[in-house]
Order: sequence, then C-alpha cells, then structure tokens
Amino acid sequence: MTARGAVRTPPAKRAARIPAVPSPFRQRVYEIVQAIPPGRVITYGGLAACIPPPAGLDWEAYGRIRARWAGYALADCPDDLPWQRVVNAQGRISPRPGHGPHVQRLLLEEEGVVFRQDGRLDLAQYLWQPDPEWRRRRGLL
Repeated sequence: MTARGAVRTPPAKRAARIPAVPSPFRQRVYEIVQAIPPGRVITYGGLAACIPPPAGLDWEAYGRIRARWAGYALADCPDDLPWQRVVNAQGRISPRPGHGPHVQRLLLEEEGVVFRQDGRLDLAQYLWQPDPEWRRRRGLL
C-alpha cells in the first residue's frame, strides 16, 4: 500500500482542533502548494512569505504568525492538495493531524526526495521558490 492510501482523520474532527485562518490566506496557501512541482518542497515560512498580509494586519505582527497560519491552513487542506511538499525550516517533517510523519516521508520519497540519516532533507537541493513572474501574475508581489 502506498502512503496515499493512508487513513486520515475526518475533516470535522480536524477542524475542531485547528485555529481559524482567514479564508483568503488559506486559498493563497492552497494555490501556492498546488504549484510546487513533484520532488520539490517549500518551508512553512517560505510559503507564508509569498502571501501579503491581510488588510488591517501590520507587517510585523504578520511576520510573527504567518508560518503558523500556513501550517494551520495545511492541517485542514483538501485531500487532493500535495501538502506533503511543505516542510519545516530545518528540512524536517512536522507533525500533522490525521497522519504520522512516516506518511509525509513516504509521499516525498515516492517523488524522489531523499532524506539524510538525521531525518532531514537537503533544502539546498529540494527547495522550491515560486518564480517572481508567477507571483506577480497572481497578485502576490
């Protein structure tokens, strides 16, 4: 059985444990994650840094919470989103509701990502950043 066949926690149970994230932010997270090519990753902070702050939220406050918001958005994402392509800033897998870390690792390994013995992946090799023109066309710059 592949990692895709893993059982997930039902959405209603996941939603009860996840803080609310503004819907426009959540949609931007999903849009960016959908664009990550197989075999590449982005960090939670790198993903969130691509998204301007919501209206009325100052940059400093946003800078402190944006990576966590990205994590919350992905914790309750649609099943067809390649959520496994988002890792923490150390190149490690972070715990996720409904899945053990082994599921994310298996999914990434199926895409060709190799993990070192310490459980990290080489961000210098696998890190993806959206092209500035791609971001500009989507109003992310």
